[in-house]
Amino acid sequence: MHRPARRSAPAALEEEQMTTAAQPANTKALAPNTGSVVPRRAEWAVGPITNGKAKYAFPAEWREGALHHKISKEKLASVAEQIALLYTGRPEPLQKAVRAFWALCWELAGQPVTAAVKDAEPKVSAHRLLWNLPINLSLGPKSPTTDPGQAFDPDTVPDPQHPGRRLLDGVSAKLQLLEQRWDLASAANGGQGDFGSPALWNDLTTLLREAHEAADQAARAGRLLYPPMPEQWLYDGTSHLRKGSTEFLSAAVGEQRFRQARLNAPSIAAHKDSANPVATAQVTTTYRGKTVTLTVTITAGTVHHVGERHTFTFFDFTGRPRPITTLWPAAPTFAALTTLAGQLAPHLARICLTHLVDLESADAADWPWEDIALGQQPAGEHCVYFLGGVENIDDGPAGVTVDIDIKTFAPNGASGPGFLKPDLAAIGTALTARPQ
Repeated sequence: MHRPARRSAPAALEEEQMTTAAQPANTKALAPNTGSVVPRRAEWAVGPITNGKAKYAFPAEWREGALHHKISKEKLASVAEQIALLYTGRPEPLQKAVRAFWALCWELAGQPVTAAVKDAEPKVSAHRLLWNLPINLSLGPKSPTTDPGQAFDPDTVPDPQHPGRRLLDGVSAKLQLLEQRWDLASAANGGQGDFGSPALWNDLTTLLREAHEAADQAARAGRLLYPPMPEQWLYDGTSHLRKGSTEFLSAAVGEQRFRQARLNAPSIAAHKDSANPVATAQVTTTYRGKTVTLTVTITAGTVHHVGERHTFTFFDFTGRPRPITTLWPAAPTFAALTTLAGQLAPHLARICLTHLVDLESADAADWPWEDIALGQQPAGEHCVYFLGGVENIDDGPAGVTVDIDIKTFAPNGASGPGFLKPDLAAIGTALTARPQ
């Protein structure tokens, strides 16, 4: 068997020094281009970021691993667009604030990234620089089941004060505040956005710097990317799942919760497939000069479905198993679920309207008649995944009306505990073997 020659100690030491040496000081930030040409989002990563994965060893089931954005590429694209527009704008305090934020992004990207951004086409793209900020990237497996799409995707750690619960790590906590500050500016001016305040850009700069200060610089030992956090990932033999803020219960604990919740449980069978509305909500905005009125409806049949898929009391173990199931922690009756539907409806209407407007179609008539499925959505005191069916889009002279039927709503994040498919199957078997 042929064995490779052993490296001499000096050669091995030299390679280690090349790997762990501190990143070279970054050069002065170059002005971003105008943003008139935008890189393709599918080709977002520059070479140094892609190659940076090779500096770490991953769990075997991750294979070559993948990079995940905490703040989504879509959200960062809107920031980049405004940087390109305002970098040379007036008044001077605004220009100064925008340039300070851009300079910090350039600094934190690192010299290998900025060199690649400088040379890639289009050259010095604000989009490409923001998409490749190491502070906003997490290493993990490919295509996790819990991928939140365009929603915030944080790194989390165990909560030392509450065993089983989780908290955003320091970096993610600051980046989430940055995203929320941007969202506030985007929602201003009747949804048209207000990005001309120096205070906005000063806030972004402060929060990005605080995110960097919260990062463990020693852990990356001079490498471009921050190290992976395998503790926050689960694998059930088929699917990868990011814990996020969800508390995952064991089969033993879950069995106790199910048994307690199902004692003397009332029947909800009478509501199956009912089309009777139990909650509605309506929101309006102005889109391309037209008034848009969007109405969501939640029927008793939907509430029944949520009961059978997302509650301890009414869960139907004969249904199709999913990689992860989350449950509302306190929904002991159909009335309680109906109350929850009423609380969520205004938020779901707002989220749906924002989603459609952000499609940036030339006209509301071009909005697709497709289901809206979004996860990790803040909805008042809750965080939710929901599915809504677009039933009507009427673009008339008086304005646009949109009707959406909510098909399901489930807790996300800290709003309800989760179970992996094998654990839920074990609970179902235990309940069948020894019923109440």
